[in-house]
Amino acid sequence: MTFDANDRAILAALADVLIPPGHGFPSASQAGVTAVGLDQVLIFRPDFAAGLKSLLASACGRAPEEFIAEIQQNDPASFGLLAELVPGAYFLNPNVRAQLRYQGQTPRAIDPGPDHLDEGLLQSVIERGPIYRPTPP
Repeated sequence: MTFDANDRAILAALADVLIPPGHGFPSASQAGVTAVGLDQVLIFRPDFAAGLKSLLASACGRAPEEFIAEIQQNDPASFGLLAELVPGAYFLNPNVRAQLRYQGQTPRAIDPGPDHLDEGLLQSVIERGPIYRPTPP
């Protein structure tokens, strides 16, 4: 499913209501949410495409603030789709992540020490020794 320039313009208006510019951060549309960001999110979540297309058709010709308030109140599924897609695309922007000092998910070594022994959580059990009932043969 493709999104034309009109779809992307409607999405930009809606996205900027959710993420306006402020405190040195760009708005959603300035961060490329409706360009590269949308395409990247749809690679990972192609199931969003049909719902988004329908949502954008419903928003056509409407004031973005009013439309968002309406779907937030009356159509939580559509609002949820928009509220997941827009921030997802926003935080894929490398400049936004750099401003937040977030490098993304990176591998970290797992501590080889057994965590169940931390802070003496099991110490009383260890000191008590084994307690069990023998099972009949």
